[in-house]
Amino acid sequence: MTDDEIGQRIRDRGLEEDYIRELMASLGFDPADGFTTDGIEALDNAPMEIRRRAALRTLALGEDHP
Repeated sequence: MTDDEIGQRIRDRGLEEDYIRELMASLGFDPADGFTTDGIEALDNAPMEIRRRAALRTLALGEDHP
């Protein structure tokens, strides 16, 4: 599955917020703390490999909780 296909599936299923929370957690931030300056900077600079893993986890978790 390409990155574009993964992104489209996330959008189609309305999981965008779940993806951001998963990515924040992957980067060592607690999503419950909200968007801090450091957290936003980390999101902006997250490597594609970490983004992809977070996206795939988001899809997998979304399948567990339709």
